[in-house]
Amino acid sequence: MSKDGDEAPGEPRSEAYEVGYGKPPKATRFGVRAQPNRRASKQRSPNIAALLERSIEARIDGKITKLHPHQAMLHGLFKRVVAGKIPAIKLFLRECKRAKLLDPPPDIVSRSVIEVPHGTPMPLAVRLVKHVGPPPWAADVYQQFKSEYERDIAHIEQLKEQAKAACRSVMD
Repeated sequence: MSKDGDEAPGEPRSEAYEVGYGKPPKATRFGVRAQPNRRASKQRSPNIAALLERSIEARIDGKITKLHPHQAMLHGLFKRVVAGKIPAIKLFLRECKRAKLLDPPPDIVSRSVIEVPHGTPMPLAVRLVKHVGPPPWAADVYQQFKSEYERDIAHIEQLKEQAKAACRSVMD
């Protein structure tokens, strides 16, 4: 056996190895390695999807209620938004955009500019769009609505003349 005791018994003696600063004993010079934990490797990894689907308890307005984890996250996020935290506001707006809450309602989107044929009176165009849809219109449908519109205009003019005549007779 050597004087520093780092050789195993029965081993032939090699050159002398001095233990000292920067020269640890051969048995521990590379550190003691931990043996792998066989029990830990047999354990299954956590099922993240199952954790996210499980409801959790949260206190809202002083009452404990069960919520989906995403709802609980949104409640906490909203508290930070109300407190004025800029990163929380950005994240909240991203979540709202992802949920399509910032898109305009469909009735506003349907309101747009409609080009009607030149010379079409506006009341006639409104009636056609309301009953038939936006242009282009079929020629027979357009003629039917136009003749009805012209009859209505003529009838209104006739009623105006009758009202004027009635006023004149009362004034005389």
